[in-house]
Amino acid sequence: MEFVRLGQSDAYRINLNVRGDERGSFTRTWCEQTFAQHGVQFRPVQGNSSVTRRRGTLRGMHFQRSPKADAKLVRCTGGHIYDVIVDLRSHAPTPGDVFVNELSPSANAMLYVPPGFAHGFQALSDDVVVEYLMGIEYVEELSDGFRYDDPAVSIQWPEPVTVLSDKDANWPALLGRAGW
Repeated sequence: MEFVRLGQSDAYRINLNVRGDERGSFTRTWCEQTFAQHGVQFRPVQGNSSVTRRRGTLRGMHFQRSPKADAKLVRCTGGHIYDVIVDLRSHAPTPGDVFVNELSPSANAMLYVPPGFAHGFQALSDDVVVEYLMGIEYVEELSDGFRYDDPAVSIQWPEPVTVLSDKDANWPALLGRAGW
């Protein structure tokens, strides 16, 4: 695994080493020791998978509030996504910074999203599958988000949004919330 720091943040794009032969390929996607060697203290406690049927669909921007802020490892195992994370931590070296990565099975990469970041993605193809390893369990009452088109963040989505859940459409803006 090759860890590529995103800006000055503690988020990473992790390029995976794929070994192949006539049978196909093998890729390691998780190794606690390798993560620790790169200063990433992450231990998965929950695994999730999302399936997005239509290109242009947007999921986000989601995060979990303290005291159960969630770290996650995100990997696209089917289709193609425009993945966006935003550093919401006021004490971090990159508060408010937006980091974008395109992920697909052929990209052989995944993202480590630290606690205190919001996460979302737009499907750039039909039938997208995104796998998540979570560093803390989901707590519904701490689930939060902000609007994907919030002018305070100015995320530039590559395509018009064709499908958006009611929940995602009704998140409040970040501006005026604590810390913003």
